[in-house]
Amino acid sequence: MKNYLEVTLLPSGEIPLYFIWEKLYQQLHLALVESQNADKKVEIGVSFPEYQCGNNKHHLGSKLRVFATSAEALEKLNLSKWLSRLTDYIHITSIRDVPDKIESYAYFKRLQLKSNNARLARRKAKREGISEEQALAYFEGRKEQYSQAPFIRIKSLSSSRQYRLIIVRENAETNQTAKGYSSYGLSSESFVPIF
Repeated sequence: MKNYLEVTLLPSGEIPLYFIWEKLYQQLHLALVESQNADKKVEIGVSFPEYQCGNNKHHLGSKLRVFATSAEALEKLNLSKWLSRLTDYIHITSIRDVPDKIESYAYFKRLQLKSNNARLARRKAKREGISEEQALAYFEGRKEQYSQAPFIRIKSLSSSRQYRLIIVRENAETNQTAKGYSSYGLSSESFVPIF
């Protein structure tokens, strides 16, 4: 990653930070979907410089960095256009060079939990053509999974349902090759610089 831009969220007394994250990330996701290649990967990754998870602090912070291998890729993404309705609530910097001095590298990836046994049973019943009672019996005694990691609520445009985009940070080795990012700018295989 050679270039980046930074988005700062500006919450007010009336508009909380989580609401701005929801609106911003919905638009970012749409922009990244537009730039996917044939493998459904994008060359743009994100980081959350103020990310905290642990010691009773679980939040993304108020900054988002959007990285690309070139300034041209960020120009082509045209994030200002996608976020134009949020100009009262965010500040976007110009495209900058990634500094030479990097603290470390990290993966920001999506965590998908199988947390709700009733939902899993409904899906199993539909998929296998069995009753919900039979499917629930299959999951009886299964411990549901939970996470304290920060998340952003996203609305699915295909089903109109809301879901949690749970984001986890893991440290990365510097000698790993980037393999592309999801349409959320997240990846468990491609890192971003931390500075």
